Amino acid sequence: MSQDRFQTSREVYHRIRWDPRLDAREFVIGYDAHGEGMEELPFGGFDPNGEIPWHRVWYFKRGPEVVWDRRERLDRLSSFSL
Repeated sequence: MSQDRFQTSREVYHRIRWDPRLDAREFVIGYDAHGEGMEELPFGGFDPNGEIPWHRVWYFKRGPEVVWDRRERLDRLSSFSL
């Protein structure tokens, strides 16, 4: 993948879900809760076909560390040394 291209929230989700080197239980998803501000939910609690659309997913954290952030255009997941 090109270093110039920023991964989408959907791509990050699928990387965490399917990469055997990553433990999805370590991740949380931050999303815009419309009028409620930002909320987080455990990775396993997110339904990719559910009520939260992809454009409202703003970040992913692994423990306390933000590994992908749409606003900051931060993508540490692509460069994880696993």
